[in-house]
Amino acid sequence: MKQFLVFMCSKCHNFTNAPVGQKHRRCSYCGTIIDIAKAASALFDTPESASVAVKEFNASRGGDEFDKAVEKSRERVLALLPKEHVNIKDISGKGEASQPLGKRKRLMQLLQREAKSAPCSLDRIEELCSNYELDWKWVERQLERLANDGTLIFPRPWSIQLVLKDDRKKPKVIADRDVSEEILVILQGPEKIMRIVDIIKRLGKQGISENSVETSLEKLMQKGEIFEPKSGFVSLV
Repeated sequence: MKQFLVFMCSKCHNFTNAPVGQKHRRCSYCGTIIDIAKAASALFDTPESASVAVKEFNASRGGDEFDKAVEKSRERVLALLPKEHVNIKDISGKGEASQPLGKRKRLMQLLQREAKSAPCSLDRIEELCSNYELDWKWVERQLERLANDGTLIFPRPWSIQLVLKDDRKKPKVIADRDVSEEILVILQGPEKIMRIVDIIKRLGKQGISENSVETSLEKLMQKGEIFEPKSGFVSLV
């Protein structure tokens, strides 16, 4: 069974875990990308025991129990972690187009090639940084920002996937239609009198256009089913 390491995020000081062999993962609490090799780690032989340890260390904020676990497994952890960071060789040929000048453009090019169609590990992204003339620490910060604005998702804490804006689901807006019945139902609620803008917002969440609401309000007023007790407000007759 896969062994797991338990370690602490250097930013928020909460504990988390990752399978042995992963060099980076995103902190579940603050979103920081953790360099596992640089963190004091305790080794556990099953994911279940690692999860239990995470809960216990977070409850006690680490303390002596974590220090003891780190010391107990220190030699085993050192034997499992790579002795030095190895970058893959530059494989770009002479006939390939030169990299775009901007760092962010180079990063987005890397993400589109490696993390668009399927998730890509953080370790793989780090390995490719040298090919794109990017500093990994700078890339870490950019990945955190891209995740915060929804451009990246973390299918697993140690892998990322690019979500282009064109791929994001857009809310469907229903074509203009008569929503008189919906308005009457709303006005039969506890409020009795409501602001028109609030009715527009409520029905807008259902994909109903502002024009549909305003046209329907006019029809109801013409029929005498609702009236405007004061400017910007409507109520049942």
